Amino acid sequence: MKKQVFLAAMALLVSLSGAAQNLLAKYERTLTLPLGYVCYRTAEPLKIDGKLKEASWQKAESTTPFVDISGKGFAKPIYNTQAKMLWDDTYLYVAATLQEPDIKARLTQRDTIIYHDNDFEVFLDPDGDGHQYYEIETNARGVIFDLMLDRPYRSGGNFLVQWDCPGLKTAIYCDGTLNKSKDTDRQWIVEMAIPRAALTKNFTNPLQAGNYWRVNFSRVQWLKAGGPEENWVWSPTGKVDMHMPDRWGFVYFSNHTVGSTQEAFAYPYNMAAYQLLWAMFYTQQDQYAKEKNYLRAKENFFFTEADLKGLPQGAEISVEATSNTYLMSITLPQEKVRYVINQEGRFSKESIPARQVKNWLWTRINKNKSDKEYQQWFALLKECGISGVMFEGYDEKLYRLCKEAGLEAHYWKWTMNRSELLKVHPDWFAVNRNGESSFDKPAYVDYYRFLCPNHEGVAQYLAEDYVKEANKPYVDGVHLDYVRFPDVVLPVSLWKNYGIEQTSELPQYDYCYCEVCRAKFKKITGQDPLDLKYPMESQSWINFRLDAITGVVDQITKAVKGDGKNISAAVFPGPSMARKMVRQDWGNWSLDAYFPMIYNGFYNEGPAWIGRSVKESVEAVNGRAKVYAGLFFPDIKGDFEEALDEAFDNGASGVSFFDGPDEAYLHRLKSYLDKRGFEVKK
Repeated sequence: MKKQVFLAAMALLVSLSGAAQNLLAKYERTLTLPLGYVCYRTAEPLKIDGKLKEASWQKAESTTPFVDISGKGFAKPIYNTQAKMLWDDTYLYVAATLQEPDIKARLTQRDTIIYHDNDFEVFLDPDGDGHQYYEIETNARGVIFDLMLDRPYRSGGNFLVQWDCPGLKTAIYCDGTLNKSKDTDRQWIVEMAIPRAALTKNFTNPLQAGNYWRVNFSRVQWLKAGGPEENWVWSPTGKVDMHMPDRWGFVYFSNHTVGSTQEAFAYPYNMAAYQLLWAMFYTQQDQYAKEKNYLRAKENFFFTEADLKGLPQGAEISVEATSNTYLMSITLPQEKVRYVINQEGRFSKESIPARQVKNWLWTRINKNKSDKEYQQWFALLKECGISGVMFEGYDEKLYRLCKEAGLEAHYWKWTMNRSELLKVHPDWFAVNRNGESSFDKPAYVDYYRFLCPNHEGVAQYLAEDYVKEANKPYVDGVHLDYVRFPDVVLPVSLWKNYGIEQTSELPQYDYCYCEVCRAKFKKITGQDPLDLKYPMESQSWINFRLDAITGVVDQITKAVKGDGKNISAAVFPGPSMARKMVRQDWGNWSLDAYFPMIYNGFYNEGPAWIGRSVKESVEAVNGRAKVYAGLFFPDIKGDFEEALDEAFDNGASGVSFFDGPDEAYLHRLKSYLDKRGFEVKK
């Protein structure tokens, strides 16, 4: 019995470990780093004779010895093969030395299948996209088989034998005797001059200093008649298939003359992102072979931590697919590039503009601060990456100074919380489930004087008020706050302040049960909300109040935007929490921007919660407006950069700070933005 339990446990462990295998491990053989080579300019004209006597050839560095095409773990070739490369404005020069005790070549006709003899093969992809690449083969007689392929065979590629490399120069030097097996030979040498013009597409010159080509070399060797043949290559592909351009080596063309200096090779791509993208390609190949369908979303790849750990900060994976096509990409905002691949294995590297962000502050007007002090502060904000300020209140001179510093100035004003109407419209104030009005018995604190959104005149009053504020001198837009009902549930860390535990919706904090709202709801549903046994579970009653606030917002928005002004709002974190806690359905509003107040300390949460909330907010808005993550500076002071990462990496268009930051942290913000390569939008 114990043995059976042990075996079952082991089987489960093996099963789980297999299921958790990451993509990079699964396709490890075809994801090793391709080799690299720095190709220098030749110092003198080269005579293509196969002897390599010129000083430039003597100084050129050889590639590493060829290995088995399948890579690590396979037998070392019994004969050494190495290649060299040089270039000038007209030719790419290739030389290869093939150790061979018995030099043989039977084929004599061009464009026959040369690898039926022992041969040397050159593969060239000048633009590195894996399509429309070239192959040139030769045997020890110098007989050529040259062709162009539109794409790899794995993607249904076709080869064009009719392409003969125009202007190709080749020579073979045999250090031994050809086709005489009774003696012992030493080696044969291939020398080629491949014309740039023969590989040029769209009038672009691929042979220029600073360019990278994808290049590989193969040697097919028949150690015994009838095979199997050996496949020895410079950069191993991981399987017996040379037609994997993604696995070929990288050749960098240096502008220096050979022997004049030594340049270290550097890869042209972020290789962690490059490898992961190709792992996704191989996954899609396997998926299609099994299901005749492609994976449709990045979540379907079940990336593990091991898959993603090599990606730089802020990397974004995208998958767009149908049953027969796909486009996958990995975007690296810090490097301003995007790597893209499609179902045919066509790879491209695209430049992307720097990510533009806007960052903000909420601030109260300090009457004790001098104009000079404000000027200095505004200049500091601008220097450190702040784009705009939301002022609680209005001061024309202060707004002017803010704009002169190159910052936006927005009027931040409360919406539903309006104590100035206490004397004028006492009937406009919201009523809780106990029948108490915020007019004379506000929830929590004395300044919680919330209006009822359904009272006639409320929405019109607010719309006209915001238009008036928006048209004051130097005001760039209006910023709504308290666009909601009183908190039916407070953030958890605030419960102790009021000696309450809001594990359910308490009637004294549940609004609006005024006569107007009750009558309107009853007309729609036939029910009086006060008769609902469980009002917190009635979707009709919840939606009624959500729609009431949305209706007010719509009227304000129409008026403000109709007047050509910008409108935004401070809202609760994440639409789902906002609906539950304050009856605020901001995910369905039509503002220019949203500032969810993701004050993680209020909810006893760490920085990771900021990211989750931002992600929900960005997905809810779905590109219709900007989302700026509102951060409470005292809560993030100890995790400043981590909090910023969570906001930006989950799609925020910027951040907005409340109660800070101070000068030292403003400079930290600037360093952070510079490090991430963000461009602060003016």
